[in-house]
Amino acid sequence: MKKLMVSVAASAIATVATVVGVGQASAAPIPQLQTSGSSFGTFGDHSFCRGVVDVKADAPPNKRGVVRLTAISRGFSGNGATWKRNPRCRVLFGTAYTSVRGLSLEKWAAASFGPRPGDKKVWEVPTGSGPASIGITTYSANSPVRVQQGYGTGMYVLVP
Repeated sequence: MKKLMVSVAASAIATVATVVGVGQASAAPIPQLQTSGSSFGTFGDHSFCRGVVDVKADAPPNKRGVVRLTAISRGFSGNGATWKRNPRCRVLFGTAYTSVRGLSLEKWAAASFGPRPGDKKVWEVPTGSGPASIGITTYSANSPVRVQQGYGTGMYVLVP
C-alpha cells in the first residue's frame, strides 16, 4: 500500500510539473532556413569604414509573434585621420519581412560599430506567429535616399 501511495504521488507531481512547467522562459533559437548565410560585408558613413556583420534570429521569452534579430560586428576599420578621431562606423539596418501581418513590411534600426569584434545591435520585428520571410541588409545612414550598402542576408523562420 505504501508503494502504491508513493507511486501515485510521484505520478501526480510529474503530471503537474509537465502541465504547469518549471523554470523561467528564455530566448530560444527558432526554426529557420537561411538562404544566403548569416554574415555579410558592408560599409558605413565616413572614412571609408567597412566591416562584416553576422545576423542571428531568436524568439524573445514571453513574446508571441516577435523575432529578435541580433547583429554582431566582426570588426570594422577605416582610413585616415577622421577614423582615428572617431573610430565608429554608423550603418542603418533595413529589415523587410513578409508574414501573416502583411506583405513587404519594413523595420529600420540604426547601429554603430567600432574596430573591436563583438559589438551588438538588437532589435525586434513584430512578424506575428507562423511562417515568415525576413531579409536584412544595410543602407546609407546619412542620406535621405535609401542607398543599399550591402548584399545582406535572408531567412525563412517559423515564429512561435
